[in-house]
Amino acid sequence: MTEPVPPKDLIAISRFLADRNVFGAVWTDAELKAVQRFGDMVDFIPLGKPITESVLPLMGFDDQISGLRRRPNRSVTIPNVLLDSADRNGLRINVVVYWMPDERRFLLIISRAVSRTDLEVELTAQVRARAIAEADVTAKSRIIARANEELTRANQDLQEFASVISHDLRSPLRRLRYFAGDAATSVAAGDLDHVSSNLVDLQRQAKRMSAMLTGLLEYSRIGRKSEAIEVVDTAALVQEVVESIERPPGLQIVIEGHWPIFSTLAQPLDIVLRNLIDNAVKHHDLADGQIIVHAEDANDMWVFSVADDGPGIPSDWHDAIFEPFKRIADEDAAPEGSGIGLALVKKMVEWFGGRIEIRSDPSANRGTTFRVHWPKTVTT
Repeated sequence: MTEPVPPKDLIAISRFLADRNVFGAVWTDAELKAVQRFGDMVDFIPLGKPITESVLPLMGFDDQISGLRRRPNRSVTIPNVLLDSADRNGLRINVVVYWMPDERRFLLIISRAVSRTDLEVELTAQVRARAIAEADVTAKSRIIARANEELTRANQDLQEFASVISHDLRSPLRRLRYFAGDAATSVAAGDLDHVSSNLVDLQRQAKRMSAMLTGLLEYSRIGRKSEAIEVVDTAALVQEVVESIERPPGLQIVIEGHWPIFSTLAQPLDIVLRNLIDNAVKHHDLADGQIIVHAEDANDMWVFSVADDGPGIPSDWHDAIFEPFKRIADEDAAPEGSGIGLALVKKMVEWFGGRIEIRSDPSANRGTTFRVHWPKTVTT
């Protein structure tokens, strides 16, 4: 998109005053690249390049200048700037910066500075140096804070994994040993039918343990891999998810609401919706039922909800279901699951700046609703 050209009368005024050496005028785009200049006083500023390259002291005032776009009725004045270019060495100028909202450009008015005492010049230089140093410290502090946050999460993950490995993974291991031992006893007794049953149980437990380990690996990777932000058609995404999930013939999945097209993380959002819908299907207790997947606009968030008319989840379990390998039903009720789906969903949603909530009260009504608040602007 090309930058608009300032009105001709504004250009004419700039040229008239600049030609009479009253001052020099420089127009820049929103990124402070010079696009027009008027007057001999500013002929050292090359067009097409950031003005901070030719007037180095402006680098310390980037934030103040950018802030003019939010407060166009203000200006930024930078007095007594010393130029160090070859043909302007020793010349001091005053710079006043304006943001022209109608033209979406900056206007810099440059005039010769009157002489000032060495003390004033030194104080100005110190103030400018301090502003630059403070900006650098602020930037480094943000990097350090981010690193500390990731380190804290990594330590929490290590504690969770230690607990999972020492406790939750023991259950399928114990069952594997039990069925293997029972199979050996059956072989010795010549009971081949029982051996066949033992092998089926062994396969089931091995499959469950594999799913648990795969889920645990995926859980540990959240926040440690680069995710690409792209334009996502969420209506197409959820439709694809629904069509890929196997379900009983009598269980309907209905898509409702306004599904947006916006820039976000496609894969994490796919994983979140897929796990919630798959969870609703797997834990539905009736041959016939309905699952409603809905999207709505909520200010700076999109709210994606998955509501079913299944048995519901007791309030005592509302926190536990988001922990790895926690199950409400007996651990053999759904051996194909990893037991980490909802924990994966919660961690992923929160990592990208959202939140998830559950609404369910089996004592009053059937059904469970999960609501995911997904930020409209995601940072990685």
